[in-house]
Amino acid sequence: METLPDMQDVFGQLPRMKGYTHLVLCFAHPPSISRETIVQALEAAARRLTATFPWLAGKVINTGVGPGCTGAFIVEPCYQTENILRFQDRADDCPSYEDIVRMNGASDLLDGSLLSAETSLPDSYTETDTSPAPALTLTVSWIRNGLLLNCAAQHNVLDMGGIDQIFGLLATALQGREFGKTAIEINNCDRLTVFPLLGPEEPKCDHGQMRRPSSLNPSLRSPPPPGPQPAFHHFRFSAAHLADLTNLSATPSTDDALSAFVWKRLSAVRFSLGQLPDAVAGFSRAVDCRRTLGVPAEYMGVLVVKIFSTMTFKELDNTHLAAVAAHLRRDVQRIRDRYFLRSLATLIAEEPDKSTFNFVPGFRPDTWINASSWASVGAYGLEFGVLGKPAVVRRPRSKPVQSLLYFLPRLECGDINVLLCLKETEIQGLRSDAEWAHYAEYIG
Repeated sequence: METLPDMQDVFGQLPRMKGYTHLVLCFAHPPSISRETIVQALEAAARRLTATFPWLAGKVINTGVGPGCTGAFIVEPCYQTENILRFQDRADDCPSYEDIVRMNGASDLLDGSLLSAETSLPDSYTETDTSPAPALTLTVSWIRNGLLLNCAAQHNVLDMGGIDQIFGLLATALQGREFGKTAIEINNCDRLTVFPLLGPEEPKCDHGQMRRPSSLNPSLRSPPPPGPQPAFHHFRFSAAHLADLTNLSATPSTDDALSAFVWKRLSAVRFSLGQLPDAVAGFSRAVDCRRTLGVPAEYMGVLVVKIFSTMTFKELDNTHLAAVAAHLRRDVQRIRDRYFLRSLATLIAEEPDKSTFNFVPGFRPDTWINASSWASVGAYGLEFGVLGKPAVVRRPRSKPVQSLLYFLPRLECGDINVLLCLKETEIQGLRSDAEWAHYAEYIG
């Protein structure tokens, strides 16, 4: 691995993204298959991945940092990160395969600090010459009667769509099939050519709402709020209940319906806990921009932008679910505009201090929700060769941050697990809410 194409994603240059996104798959390990067989199969598949996409075996560096400049995040060759696959025995530290499946992958079962050496966002890291930041690691943890396969992707160079592609390619390699031509071409090109920025004669859109003061000065960063700490909790929405919510929301989008329902019910709980009627409740969402920008779905780089919606608590309380879903959809449509996204990318590319961008201004963890939908990730439907299909797919437990919301990969039966990080009073309020309890099953 001597040279690499330019791996500098424009939307991946924000310094707040310096960290890792994780997704873990839980597999059974039948006694008829030896560890050696699994190790050999995974090692061969990982070698195919890095031979075809050499940058996956590189290190991520933040170069050119200086006064008023956040620099650039790029991928460089590195012998220390060439092997993306790691193995460890966690049989004494983690629950058994049977316990994980029986308890539906509850939040306390999968400790991210045990499953990967990489940090998990929002925590960042400090790289050194002796401890570089790998673009990607795949860590296999042996547990009793099973194994956990954790993917850690550096978020300046891979988003969740990229992790989805990684698992798809790994499954393809484990089945002995060829990688698709589109995946090979789009993921080995110069990322600065994936879509065009605006030319000097093309006017930029107004992106003032997405700017904020520089955070290069550490003294300006907000300390964590005092008081009781939040915790992660899983809920399950069955396919039948999701269909009911989609019908009630009068929308073809399950994401819109589920987002509207979570926003409306959690805001009702917060209203009952003392939020003022005219206080602003916000809902931010990560939106995949590949289709809008005409980029193939196989692209592994960072093409996600955050959008947000706001209503007062009183408005949310008095507004029908269908109207809330329509409000969310209108705000998504604001960035379903190729010119708008090219304009935003151009502004980011031209700004030396990229800490001045904030896609979600005014965010408050006690009144907002910060959502990411991973429901379209196809991990449950993939056949991983000798491993078969995963029984459980989860975001490993990490540092709790109030108001994080994840729609986890949809099960083959159509169910969706929802991961929420809330304070205990909020969780108890949701579990006591009759409408919430009708649609959502508490997992833990």
